[in-house]
Amino acid sequence: MTMRSLLSDHSHYVESFRLFLENSTEHQCMLEFIQKKLPGILSSIGSGKSTINILSVGGGAGEVDLQILAEVRAKYPGVVICNDVVEPSAEQISAYKERVAKTENLENIKFSWHKETSLEYESRMKASKEVKKWNFIHMIQMLYYVKDIPATIRFFHSLLEPGAKLLIILVSGKY
Repeated sequence: MTMRSLLSDHSHYVESFRLFLENSTEHQCMLEFIQKKLPGILSSIGSGKSTINILSVGGGAGEVDLQILAEVRAKYPGVVICNDVVEPSAEQISAYKERVAKTENLENIKFSWHKETSLEYESRMKASKEVKKWNFIHMIQMLYYVKDIPATIRFFHSLLEPGAKLLIILVSGKY
């Protein structure tokens, strides 16, 4: 019997990932990081700004994104947050939108979802010639899915405003 790739069957991937999360401390570790370390990281991204632009690359169903947004909102109360999400899975985007609909205190946050891979987003941005700059970009558990990791990081780093931050989280030391 041959093993099939989780990437070839998205429903199987989502179910496998759900089971992984139920039996691991990954999200607990990320939430601890978000609550304890992220506020210090965010200290430079919104100073004096009326709008903070955040790009979530591989936002999934939004569980971690909404925690990050809560920290940004707490650090910069009253500031408008424009949160763009790049996510290739329609199922995940749908779950993210449902989660947003059920979450309170999101009045100053504007969401935009883009059903595409990071490479498709990069290609679209390069073709448009109007590349948007970001105050905070996070790429959580998504570099496993790109072919050229250094090029991907260079591209997203090039989209940062001065004083902005790029947060990359990988659980494994292997790609």
